[in-house]
Amino acid sequence: MASSLPITLRLYRTLSAAAVPLTSALLKRRLKQGKEDPTRLNERRGMTSDIRPYGPLVWIHGASVGEVLAAAGLIERLRALNLRILLTSGTVTSAAVVAKRFPPDVIHQYVPYDSPRYVARFLDHWQPSLGLLIESDLWPNLILSSAARRLPMVLINGRMSHRSFPRWHRISGAIGALLGTFEVCLAQSDIDAERSAAATSSSRAI
Repeated sequence: MASSLPITLRLYRTLSAAAVPLTSALLKRRLKQGKEDPTRLNERRGMTSDIRPYGPLVWIHGASVGEVLAAAGLIERLRALNLRILLTSGTVTSAAVVAKRFPPDVIHQYVPYDSPRYVARFLDHWQPSLGLLIESDLWPNLILSSAARRLPMVLINGRMSHRSFPRWHRISGAIGALLGTFEVCLAQSDIDAERSAAATSSSRAI
């Protein structure tokens, strides 16, 4: 798969792998800024002491508080079907919201830093049955590694703002390759769907 990727994604994967030695310095800096939980730093490296529950596991990822709250109704419906939920996000504020808003059987993890090594650890441990990614937090290694494992993925509530449209259009090959790994992309609105289709040649936003 790697040889067929656009050069921008191949370069990203190479650089993100090479940047692993910088992780400790990055975590230290973010700790000082209050942007990390000191008791859960290993989750950023794809490691956890939490045990994967038996049976199908639906993985839902949202960047921060807004995306996590937007998934509340979906999580309730999935739990009603007796499906276990793994919810990942990237901020301490979203983790606090999960702890307060959701029942304890909803497992929260910080999304690992987007290095092939950390992503592999995360996927090896959790082995999700389905991935639901919310809005536009598209981490290339996380998506490509999931696709390589044939993990079915759906982009839900996808959006592309007027301001981000030119930036996405400039890297349309990379964005198209990422969106092309999803089974389906569900856009937030008709405008978001049109922008996604215009910015990429292989998106399937509907």
